[in-house]
Amino acid sequence: MSAAPAVPPDDPGPPPHPPADLFARDLPIHAVPAAALLYRIHSARRDPLFFGPAPGVPPRGRWDAPGGEFRVCYLAEDPHVAFAETFLREPGMTVIEEPDLVARSLAGIEVRSALRLAAMHGPGLARAGATAAVCTGPYAVSRAWALALHEHPAALDGIRYRARHDDDGFAIALFDRSAGAIVPVDTRVLDPRTLADPIAEWLDRYGMGLI
Repeated sequence: MSAAPAVPPDDPGPPPHPPADLFARDLPIHAVPAAALLYRIHSARRDPLFFGPAPGVPPRGRWDAPGGEFRVCYLAEDPHVAFAETFLREPGMTVIEEPDLVARSLAGIEVRSALRLAAMHGPGLARAGATAAVCTGPYAVSRAWALALHEHPAALDGIRYRARHDDDGFAIALFDRSAGAIVPVDTRVLDPRTLADPIAEWLDRYGMGLI
């Protein structure tokens, strides 16, 4: 039998799919304690929490279920990460228009019951049989991982991963079976007149202006 062709040194190859033995692996778990505060930026016209996609809508997010097997709410561990994941989706952006800000709100989300998340970062990647490319590559691959992690016997609450638009911070994809573990405790419109300090800090962090 001939050996598989070697991957060229300048080609990292495609991100790996979930390994066949994933369910037998002792997955790395990141625990979020009760009383911890998470964050989410959402449309000011809608409720702070949304597990999507909506019924009948195809998957859109990185960790959405590929066939509608479950729904996901995307959260951030820090307000600036929620800002980056919302407003920095187009590389090279240097300005934000004020109407785009005030159309959204920042919600503080309290964890009422401790969460157990698959740690898809650091040493957790190797232990799960993944690479960082799973968290940044094609959505078809990350969605396959989301389904596999959702179905893992550990009955995890979701996935913790490095935020794509600011990988110093972490984001969370929470499975809908854990919706009862979180509750909004504070929601504020992103108005530069009432949230001047945090908005100024975020804009400065990412080298952006407000018009």
